[in-house]
Amino acid sequence: MIRQYIVMIMLLLSFAVSAKDNRQQFATYGLGAEPCSSYNHARSAGGERELQMRQWLAGYVTAFNLIVKDTYDIFGSTDYDGMIEWLDDRCNKYPRANLSNTVARFTEITFSYRKQYMPQK
Repeated sequence: MIRQYIVMIMLLLSFAVSAKDNRQQFATYGLGAEPCSSYNHARSAGGERELQMRQWLAGYVTAFNLIVKDTYDIFGSTDYDGMIEWLDDRCNKYPRANLSNTVARFTEITFSYRKQYMPQK
């Protein structure tokens, strides 16, 4: 659990300092540096590796919600399972794509539909 928090803090700090360089490139660490084919394999096999991938994805989305202005929840009208379904499809189409870039693409697509405020109870 401590390890996950350290990874999330590192992710948060990297977003806070600079989202991308002037050529739109950024350093990727951990599971996000792996290709979608690794994600596909983890999803097929299940078990610990899939759980690690899911935890990394949850950390990425949580960090996005924290760092990006006027964003309460990037999922908007979808949810975590909807993101997983989208990633399954996208990673099957582009198995050599970097996982971080693929998740970033998801956030670009869903950004205009994000929840900007916590829903009222």
